[in-house]
Amino acid sequence: MSKKKIIAIVIMMVMIVGAAVETNTDFSKAATSNVKKACVAALKKTGNVKKIGYKSSTASDFDAISYKYNKKVSSFFFVTSDNTAYTICVAKAKSVNDAKKIYNAFSKYKYDKIHGTYFKTDYTKTEQSIIQNAIYGRKGKYIWYISMASKKKNLNGEKALKKKL
Repeated sequence: MSKKKIIAIVIMMVMIVGAAVETNTDFSKAATSNVKKACVAALKKTGNVKKIGYKSSTASDFDAISYKYNKKVSSFFFVTSDNTAYTICVAKAKSVNDAKKIYNAFSKYKYDKIHGTYFKTDYTKTEQSIIQNAIYGRKGKYIWYISMASKKKNLNGEKALKKKL
């Protein structure tokens, strides 16, 4: 095979892969916009916006979504404080069954966080209360975790979130 043919094949492969990556990127941005809008709506209703110092659209950044569950997430948005006491996470699973599994992981995450060794030493009394008032839920393929304020404010955030989904 001549050098020209090899170069032509390589260029075509790069163009094909580039087109595929661009298509996937556009799809993930579109999917993420729904979860991001829901997350922002919950954040506005719950308050404590000043506590938020980090945001991510990578599912593995949230401790509740382990590598095992990371593969089950199709889109994700997450905001949190530096010590993760104040958190809102909204994810869209690839299927309803996957959403149920991630929902159970959120339940376990809250339990483990409250009963963990560092709960009383790493968090102030206010932060402990915030974490204890955390709520999590599921609607179809969407799953969320809200730990921002009192139970009432978290529920208001959940209502706003559900309206966006």
